[in-house]
Parts: sequence; C-alpha cells; structure tokens
Amino acid sequence: MRRRVCLKAGAVLVGALWTLAGIESESFALQVSEPKKGAVVRSGEAMKVKVRFQPGLPVVKVTYTLFEEDRALDDIKVEAPPTVEATGPPFDAAIPVPAEAVGAMRLLAVAQVAERRGQYVLFDEVSFRVEPAAELKGLEAEIPVRFTKTIGEVRLLSVRGRYADRVARDLTHSRTGTTYRSSDEKVVRVNHDGLAQAMGQGTAEIVAHNGKHEVKIPVVVEVENPENRPPLAHAGNDQTVKQGAKVRLDALLSGDPEGKNPLYYWSQVQGMPINLVEPLSPRPYFFAPVVDEPRLLRFRLIVRDEEGAESFPAYVNVTVAP
Repeated sequence: MRRRVCLKAGAVLVGALWTLAGIESESFALQVSEPKKGAVVRSGEAMKVKVRFQPGLPVVKVTYTLFEEDRALDDIKVEAPPTVEATGPPFDAAIPVPAEAVGAMRLLAVAQVAERRGQYVLFDEVSFRVEPAAELKGLEAEIPVRFTKTIGEVRLLSVRGRYADRVARDLTHSRTGTTYRSSDEKVVRVNHDGLAQAMGQGTAEIVAHNGKHEVKIPVVVEVENPENRPPLAHAGNDQTVKQGAKVRLDALLSGDPEGKNPLYYWSQVQGMPINLVEPLSPRPYFFAPVVDEPRLLRFRLIVRDEEGAESFPAYVNVTVAP
C-alpha cells in the first residue's frame, strides 16, 4: 500500500494543487468522522470507520489502515497492519481491531480522487485508544537482560500483560500505559518506550509498571568495550512547509563523541506514508504530499556508531500546509 499511495500522489501533484486551490465552500476536503479523536474501542472487535468529504469531490476509493501510535512501518517485521478498502459511496467500512491490540493507535484514511486532470490522494488520521474488555492480571518480562558488546548498546525490553481472556498482549511501549524506572542509571538507563541502554559495567534492576502491576527486570552489563560512549541523535527543528515542497530533514547536529562517522536511520512514524529519499543519510528528503488543511508528518532518527552503540530515538515534526 505504501508505494502505491506515494506513486499516485507524486505523479499528479501539480493538478492536485490546482484542484484544492479552488475549494472554498468547505474548510476541508477529507475528514475522518468515525471513530472520533480519543475514542475508546475494544480489542478483537470490528470498528466502524467513516469519512466525510467536500461535496462533489470525485472520490473513487478510501483505504483505511490501523497503526500503533509512534510505530514506524520499518518496525513491523511479520504482519502488515490491518487494512480495509471501501470502493463506493458512502465509503464506510468496518476494520477488525486485533485481539492482542492495546493502547494508543491511529487510523489513517487515504482517499483516491479521480479528476479529469488526473488522480491524486488526500489523507486524514485520528488517534484513539484500544482497551481490552478483560482485566489485566499481571506482567511478565524476558529476564535477565544482558549487555555484552559495548557501552551504549541498546536493547528493547519485552514486557507482556497476562489478561483474564488468556490473550498475551505486548505492553512494552509507553502507548500501552507502561512506565519504567532504573535502580542505577550509571549502569543502565531506560526511556519511556522500553529501550534500555548500557551505561557502565555492573548490575541493576529495571522496574516496569502498568496499572497496579509491576515486574522487576534484572540487568547485567559486562561488555567487551567499556570505554565507548554512545552517539547522540538530534533530528533537527520542527518545520512547517507548503504542499509540493521539497523537504529536507537534518541530523547534522547528531554525532559520535569519539569523532567517528556515525550511521543514520530515519523512519516515518505518523502521517500518510511518503517516499523518504536517502533514509540512511544525515539529510534525507521528500516531497510534501497534497493536503486540504495542515497535516502532521512525524519522523524518527536513530544514530549508531561503528562499535554498535546506539542513541535513543529523536523525533521531528513536519506540518504540511495547503
């Protein structure tokens, strides 16, 4: 889906800009009307999804996709995100919410519009929460966590919830309500999304907490390279740009304390998927998509050094205006 949407958007961008400039009777061309922002839905149930659009807009198809909040497409290793297509008016649909889903999610709606001048796409998205009907009975974690390579090495913790319906749900990310605390940040530190980073030789404990439950995670840092220092990621300043503009992201303020050339990894975590050119460079670029009102694109940057140390993620927002 990602490539198909991007190619259609780029091929007819000029015609789309002309079309949107003529829309005056409505403040929007496309808008998700269901679910509402902040709505709460149940895991394992079908969720009704609807859009409304400017009268007379020749929409031919709307594609709805579910994403976990702040989750990059690159992070999805096994299954594609839940997607459903509506090919006729009024373009309503029902999309299954996975039984194992929990926490903050977003619905992305991408409409394909067919004008005489060509085709283009518009998008809107809305954030909502998924809550299981079953009660959370406890937490489990993969233990112990061992660091063996270098100071600055990063490991993603694994915290799962045991629910009354016997469905194991991943509660590692902060979007699910889990928080973390390290007993000794000189040995290991942990960010809000469950990424643990080795800081010094020794042992420590990370406590994961969700609701009234917690689990303790023993950590052992015995690395081959104790003198290394982790790189730092700086994703640049937030930007506001016009649709159709060439947009450059900037990681030049990132760096390796040892002065070596780090590796850069950019990913998109919010907004309609776009084609990010040179995502392994410090200054990748893309062309801003067609929008009918200001829309947010959010990007994540991770920096790695030659020894395998890694920064915590940094983020930057790009607001695209008509």
